[in-house]
Amino acid sequence: MAENTITITEEGTIQVSVSTVASAGSITVDPATSDLIASTAQAAFEELALEKFSQAAAPTTGVTEGDLWYDTDDDILFVRRDTSWTEIVQEELSGNIDGGTW
Repeated sequence: MAENTITITEEGTIQVSVSTVASAGSITVDPATSDLIASTAQAAFEELALEKFSQAAAPTTGVTEGDLWYDTDDDILFVRRDTSWTEIVQEELSGNIDGGTW
């Protein structure tokens, strides 16, 4: 696959069209700049999907430090610190937060 370079500036609107189609499994990534171990885009997507949870009960399996859990019953966001879930608190927050759907 040919290598394409895209430069984006703050001026105007940019539209990009790519004529070459590639599967996510064939696109290589460099894990050295992150905490991921994946070496393809597909594997990176799968790895990232395992780091967040959205459910009513606290996850107990497959969790590691740094994972995120959104408590859908109480609308609270938690981060995994060591071996427990810690609520992420936003001070000076006013108004309502709606987690929406996804």
